Amino acid sequence: GDPDFALYLRRSFARSMGYSQDMLAKPVIGIADTRSGFNNCHRHFPELIDAVKRGVLAAGGLPMVFPTISLGEVFLTPTSLMFRNLMAMDTE
Repeated sequence: GDPDFALYLRRSFARSMGYSQDMLAKPVIGIADTRSGFNNCHRHFPELIDAVKRGVLAAGGLPMVFPTISLGEVFLTPTSLMFRNLMAMDTE
């Protein structure tokens, strides 16, 4: 398709979510959020993600948090390592 029209659509949707023209001109930095009610190891992630977002903003970027699968070792048998590729594919 038309790359200019595709860019127009992306920016229009982002503007409708409240992002200004200045914010959209910054590099977008993705932050994967793996917290879950099933994974107690990641219960501190909300505070950690807020700190990372502040750092990205201070460095001149636009932080975007996106959810991904959470692998809680306690609830996975025999091990969470069996699902690491699933997590990698979900995050990519």
